[in-house]
Amino acid sequence: MTVTQPTPRRGWVTVPNAVTLLRLLLVVPVFILIVRGVMPELTVALLVVFGASDWVDGYLARRLDQMSIVGALFDPIADRVGVAAIALALVVGGHLPVWVALVIVGVDAVLLVVSILTRLRVTPASVLGKVRTAVLMVGLVLVAAGLLPAMAALATLGVILASVGAILHAVAGAGYLRAIIAGGR
Repeated sequence: MTVTQPTPRRGWVTVPNAVTLLRLLLVVPVFILIVRGVMPELTVALLVVFGASDWVDGYLARRLDQMSIVGALFDPIADRVGVAAIALALVVGGHLPVWVALVIVGVDAVLLVVSILTRLRVTPASVLGKVRTAVLMVGLVLVAAGLLPAMAALATLGVILASVGAILHAVAGAGYLRAIIAGGR
């Protein structure tokens, strides 16, 4: 028995793409809240929604058979922009080491340039890439949760997880870079 992958649709108006758009739009208020250091409860809630929506859009795309070409490009862009912006906001707010954001932004910048040079060749998410995203998101949420007075101890665990996530990001990025370059041959 042969199992075939569904062919992505050409249209862009899908429920999963709407969820991805929501995730991307959440970045602005989260960034502002973190940098201003206000409403930590709302910040944490929005970060949890941001992180969960990454899983939700993929689940809905498969469940509703609404995988699209736009979604295949838009979802990873929303993830990378969101994680980078949140990490940068936490650095600006003094809650995360600068090197974590530099690794995240640096790896993503290299992959973006190489992707553009190879005509936006999309590589599927690797297991390491999925683990990296989960570790980074949990770490960033815990750093933000540490802004709540009753949960201040979580900030240290969050910084550790975000640091591990940044290292995994570099390793996964190297794998994606190899895949993009190999796909061009």
